[in-house]
Amino acid sequence: MREEIFISGFGGQGIILAGELLAKAALIKGYYAVVTKFYGAEVRGGPVSSGIIISDKPILFQFVRKPDVLLALHESGVRAHAPREVKLAIVDEDLVRKIDVKCDKVLRAPIIRTAEEIGSQAVANVVLLGIFSAFSGIVSERDLREAIRKSVRAKYIDMNLRAVRKGLELGKQIIGEIH
Repeated sequence: MREEIFISGFGGQGIILAGELLAKAALIKGYYAVVTKFYGAEVRGGPVSSGIIISDKPILFQFVRKPDVLLALHESGVRAHAPREVKLAIVDEDLVRKIDVKCDKVLRAPIIRTAEEIGSQAVANVVLLGIFSAFSGIVSERDLREAIRKSVRAKYIDMNLRAVRKGLELGKQIIGEIH
């Protein structure tokens, strides 16, 4: 098994943290995982992306070449860094209107709005990971929850745990709608 995931957005959306959480959840699950990070000189607002490879065998080349999944919270990251072709794209329905990436399937979800309902746009990255978990099956909610507990500052853990739960519920709802 080998899965390549590319996460895109802009600085301040937690794209790098999302990549690290996903890789850590995969390690918890017993897989090999590697994360690469792409960003410009801007502190906030510039395009940012993370490439994650998860495999049951050692990973010899660390860069995502042919991602299976694109997870996108904003068009700017997609335009700047995303690969030209993916199997599945899961994108925020409000901030990603156009993607110049060839996709077998594009799923649009109210990711930012869901994060706002939880209490902060800052957890949109974790909502996105919950949705991914529903579709991929590579990492479970439990794996993501453990990665969050190990990586996020104590005062933000509860909100992030709610975000992964809401993302998983949203992902299952989308799956129900397409079947």
